[in-house]
Amino acid sequence: MSWTRMDRRWSVLTKEEVQMLADRSTREHYTQAMGWLKGEYAPENTGELYGKHITVLFDEETILYEFWESNHLRWHDGKEWHEEYYEAVNAPDENDMYFVQYYLHGSVPPSAHTLILDFSNGLVTLCRAQIGVPASPVEVQRKFSFGIMGGYPDHDERHHFTEDLVGTAIEWTYTTHAQGNVSGKIKHIYSSPLYYTYELVTKDQKTWMGANPADYVKINDHMYVFSFVEERQTGSQGLFLINMNTLHDVGSFFSIGVYGLQCGVTGAVGRKVSPFGWEVCEERKSPKF
Repeated sequence: MSWTRMDRRWSVLTKEEVQMLADRSTREHYTQAMGWLKGEYAPENTGELYGKHITVLFDEETILYEFWESNHLRWHDGKEWHEEYYEAVNAPDENDMYFVQYYLHGSVPPSAHTLILDFSNGLVTLCRAQIGVPASPVEVQRKFSFGIMGGYPDHDERHHFTEDLVGTAIEWTYTTHAQGNVSGKIKHIYSSPLYYTYELVTKDQKTWMGANPADYVKINDHMYVFSFVEERQTGSQGLFLINMNTLHDVGSFFSIGVYGLQCGVTGAVGRKVSPFGWEVCEERKSPKF
């Protein structure tokens, strides 16, 4: 079998172009612009949050959320009300837990929020992401906050960063009907507390491997958030809620490219594999001096 490297090239956008592309992107586009990641394992939106009003207490602030039909979210940040289009899906194989994703329409710089709502104990994880860092106009930066819902008993427990997944590797299948040259599978190797490594193999045996910054959050004894940023690459953020008992996840991608904004939900099924079972052998080439 012959293996070749995949080209590592991306379009370069300016800060102004990033904002223009984001402002022009419609929700019909950015929620569906997922390509093969929007496969048969991508979850359907749920209506189970309709009519819920939630107050979330964070260390630094209090945020109010009001969920309405037709994917209409109103939220108050302590200063003013905002209205967004949101997607909400059930946590994989878990009761009373939800994954919520929404783009902040008209935001400068372009920004998106992800919520993990855990009604079993009233705990909440919020990830606030925005596009653009000093080194790259397309790279996403983000911040995690951990809070508790109003009306629940006050206690010290919160979702929190963890190292539990470090040393684990999972091959995720997003679709078995991938179009073009993509296999529909990605191998994630949770290689260190602040990084992960991934391996992508195309149908014609071209290979891609990379290591990127990552965050790991413990929701309970089997539910985890894993998130990464494709640093010095596409700049994309991926964020996933993983059920380690059933190896099923739901998640989202947030990024900008020449075709516009991407901010939509996805899902996959996985199988544990060896973090040391490398399947890639790059062509050996004579050094050139």
